[in-house]
Amino acid sequence: MTTDPRADDDLGTFYDRVNDAMADAMGGYLHGGYWDGPVDPEEVERAADRLTDFVSDRLLLAPGQRVLDIGSGNGKATARIARRHGVRVTGITLSPRQVRQSTELAAELALSDTVDFEVHDMLGLSFPDAAFDAAYAIESICHAEDRTGAFSGLARVLRPGALLVATDFVLLRPLETDEHRRLVDGAMKNYQQGPMLTQEQYETCVRDAGLEVVDFTDIGEYVRPSYQVVGHNLLRGGEKLRDQVTEEEFRYMVEDLAGFGDITELGYAVVTVRKPSGTAARQGG
Repeated sequence: MTTDPRADDDLGTFYDRVNDAMADAMGGYLHGGYWDGPVDPEEVERAADRLTDFVSDRLLLAPGQRVLDIGSGNGKATARIARRHGVRVTGITLSPRQVRQSTELAAELALSDTVDFEVHDMLGLSFPDAAFDAAYAIESICHAEDRTGAFSGLARVLRPGALLVATDFVLLRPLETDEHRRLVDGAMKNYQQGPMLTQEQYETCVRDAGLEVVDFTDIGEYVRPSYQVVGHNLLRGGEKLRDQVTEEEFRYMVEDLAGFGDITELGYAVVTVRKPSGTAARQGG
């Protein structure tokens, strides 16, 4: 395992390094799953399918609409949503490696005319105003230090009346033990995440961005099993990961990850917001 601390890694470079090992552990996805039955590591892909569908169903998509995928990862969720709903999706990520992999996946699935991918920062969107009919962000808004700024930029590129669905980690109540605080602090450092917010703080960020909160649902009890499953799968295929990470990163990503399933003070929010019709949302930056 490398001993290089890689202190100068940005988020895109980090995912360039860990992408393949994480995707293997997460059923080809780069986000958690929705577990509504027995927890079996072999079912991780189906669980991630269910979470993807849980998000996309809340967008009320119609065939032909143009959709923005914020933090599209390796494109698996992008392709599933495009095919399932008959929409055109643009995926953005900070990782050039993920763009190449996503583009190759789209070609393999005969979706090259339906989805496209680019290296693009969600905090510096250059798309035209009102370019998209809907948007979603599965475990990507969490990386923004300034949630209001992130939502403001997204509001600008959505048409009036459009829906945006984001999943994010939220603080249901104060962390109760030193061990839980250690686990959360370590994960935030390793995955370069922004602050953990309460529901009230989160909804304030959304409103300050000029958006309306339509629904705020915590599905943490259905997502928490993912941490143990992914930690198990990463450990099982650990050699691929060990070649790409430091000792500290390996501990965060494998040894500590399973412990997240015990942190009931953290929720997993699915937040549905709308850009008001006939009004201009504040542009952030």
